[in-house]
Amino acid sequence: MKLRYRGVSYDAEPSLLEVREGEIGGVYRAQNWKFHYPRHMPEPPPVNHLKWRGVSYCTGNATVTNTVADSQPVAKSISTVAAKTSIARHRLQKVLNESRKAHLATMRQTLEHRLEVAKAKGDQNLVRLLEEESKQMQPI
Repeated sequence: MKLRYRGVSYDAEPSLLEVREGEIGGVYRAQNWKFHYPRHMPEPPPVNHLKWRGVSYCTGNATVTNTVADSQPVAKSISTVAAKTSIARHRLQKVLNESRKAHLATMRQTLEHRLEVAKAKGDQNLVRLLEEESKQMQPI
């Protein structure tokens, strides 16, 4: 099918993914719409082991795994995905904790600098406010 968008012509490629219709998900402009679930899930084999900003990942060509009717391979892949998700969640939590600590340290340094400047200028009201703010900061 020939399509055109903002003056650029292109051919529409139909999806090669087989889907099955599920239950009604809602109504849009007085028409029911249904959920669509894939009959099989592509899983790319790791080919290239890469690292970006300290995070390792793999790329590869997509291959089709067994269908949902074969419950054993799907169960294995689900447990594999769950394990990988758990590891990713742990890594994410570690990165978030490190960034939180770095953020708090930077805020403390900025607050200390502002306090020094306020004391040098002799602004007692600002010094009092900054000391109250430093008491409110969470410990690392």
